[in-house]
Amino acid sequence: MLLASTLALLALTTTAAKPRPHIPAQQLTDIATILAHDEGWPLGNPDYTLDPMKPDTDDGFDSIGVYKKAHLVRMYSIDRTTGEIVDFMRGCQVFRYDNIKAFQSKIKESSHAATPTDKQLANKAGCPNLTVVNTHWVH
Repeated sequence: MLLASTLALLALTTTAAKPRPHIPAQQLTDIATILAHDEGWPLGNPDYTLDPMKPDTDDGFDSIGVYKKAHLVRMYSIDRTTGEIVDFMRGCQVFRYDNIKAFQSKIKESSHAATPTDKQLANKAGCPNLTVVNTHWVH
C-alpha cells in the first residue's frame, strides 16, 4: 500500500514538473529584439544577428543568442514556465525591463506558476546568484 502511494505521488510530481511547450520562434525573436534594444545592442547593424539555440537537453528554457560577426555576445534564456529571462552563459544576469512584464505575466498566467525568487531562479539557471540588468548599457 505504501509503495503504491509513493509511486502515485512520484508520478504526479514528475508530471507537474514537465516544462511548458516551447515558445514559438517568432515570439522568441520578438522578445530578444525588445531586450537587445533595451540594452543597446545595435541590431540594425548587419554585423549583429539573432539566432535561436537548440540545446541537446531540455532544461525548461528557450534561448536565443545575439551574435556579432558570428560570436555570441549575449544570450537570452526564457523560463517557459515563468517567463523570467536570464543569461547564464555570459554573466548570470536576470533581465528586469518594464516592457517585458506583460509577456512574463501571460506565461505565468497560462502555467499557473508563481514568480520565483532570485535565488530559486539562480539555482535553476545554475548560477550562484543573479545580477539585475534593467538599463541601456551597450554603447
